[in-house]
Amino acid sequence: MLSNIQFLRFAAALMVVLYHASAHLRISGHGLGMLFSFGQSAGFAGVDVFFVISGFIMAWTTVEATGGTDAVSFAKRRVARIYSGYWPFYLLALGYFAWLGGNYLANAQLIRSVLLWPTELRHLLLPVSWTLIYEMFFYLAFTIMIAMAGARRDLVIKLLMLIVAAWGLYSYFGRHAYDPGRLEAMSVYELYTAFPYLLEFLSGSLVAGWLRNRPEGMAWTFVLAGVALFLSGAWINDSMFQGRLIQGYFIIWRVLIFGSASVLILCGLVRLENRGWTIAPRFSVLAGGASYALYLCHTLILDAAYRLGFPGWLAQRPGWLAQTAIVVVVALIVLYSMAHYLRIERPLHRLFRKFLKA
Repeated sequence: MLSNIQFLRFAAALMVVLYHASAHLRISGHGLGMLFSFGQSAGFAGVDVFFVISGFIMAWTTVEATGGTDAVSFAKRRVARIYSGYWPFYLLALGYFAWLGGNYLANAQLIRSVLLWPTELRHLLLPVSWTLIYEMFFYLAFTIMIAMAGARRDLVIKLLMLIVAAWGLYSYFGRHAYDPGRLEAMSVYELYTAFPYLLEFLSGSLVAGWLRNRPEGMAWTFVLAGVALFLSGAWINDSMFQGRLIQGYFIIWRVLIFGSASVLILCGLVRLENRGWTIAPRFSVLAGGASYALYLCHTLILDAAYRLGFPGWLAQRPGWLAQTAIVVVVALIVLYSMAHYLRIERPLHRLFRKFLKA
């Protein structure tokens, strides 16, 4: 895999961690500082980066795949990757919430959660796994495209983009399906099969083909424009949406801003690597590999810290020390995710692939 894309995966996961970690500072009553202010305003959009990367990787690694045999092989590899990384944290969450007691497990739909079947967020055992349900749906769609579309796959993806975009715009501005009160009534299946997030997957897939045909050209311009748009998105979220851009009511604007920024950054980083410019290759490969574990483990660790009274401890410290303490916690979470990746996730992934003959 391209090492610059691995670095981008790590950066995306880290942004989500910063978003959730910033809550500890808010609760403790301290100012957020520059780093955690960005985390609060735009860290959640690391998910949008993930979705664009996912679409890119699927198209980039299956450019010559076509027909039923290749489709089955692709599906097996994706199933092995998703579940080998997810199930250990599912079991950890199961044990953690069982130990805590209360009604959390009673409200969770455990079978749907373990299978990553479309489920309302409030019924997922591990709430961040909602993104994995989108991943699984897109893997299914891509499997079908590999099996049936053949050389016309890019055309099919373009048609799907038009359909999803048209439906999203109609749903947003025509039938007002994303208005408060109406979004909550939307079918869970529509949420996962026709939501505008799919545009980010599809965009990433199209970009892969475009970059194969045009590997050279503007690179730093794309990166800088994407970063500028991302930072502007943080400002737009705070000033125009009062910090609510994360809510599904504004999904069209979120995808337009952060999805576009993600595409620009990805394009620039791929072209830079084509020129031989890479971001700390050894670190990027390790950190990118560990990004899945980082994404899945951080909410459990932060929740445990909250229950142990960490925000209260922070409240009794000066602001600079509280911010430093959160940075240290985030660093420890990153180190744990790397160790988990090397010692548990990677060997388990090999075992899954061997079992599935993938």
